[in-house]
Amino acid sequence: VVVAIIGVLALLGLRLYTGQQQKAKNAIVKANAGTIQTLLQAELADDTFTAVTLMLTTSPTLFARSGIYVPDGGQQAANGTTISGEVVVIATTSPDVFSINGNAFPSGNVYTPSLTARK
Repeated sequence: VVVAIIGVLALLGLRLYTGQQQKAKNAIVKANAGTIQTLLQAELADDTFTAVTLMLTTSPTLFARSGIYVPDGGQQAANGTTISGEVVVIATTSPDVFSINGNAFPSGNVYTPSLTARK
């Protein structure tokens, strides 16, 4: 009986630990998205929207220069995809605005609505 109780308590503790891990990872993704937003806004102060858009794809990219790291991996060097933990920037030209968000753990976005940067 004692072993069963200890097993149940361990199982509950493991479930809580997993939830806390996801919250911590999502906090890192939010911080990374905020870093990219700040960098984009700083670049927009000195450059055109088109020039800053090129910084997202031209090596070394804004991401590579930012030094942000994906919680489950290495440094993020390019605009994100659908992989959890990566920051994604979407540029729209009418009006000229960048939408910044991160792919949450286990799915979805870390911000609703997305962060923005504009001239």
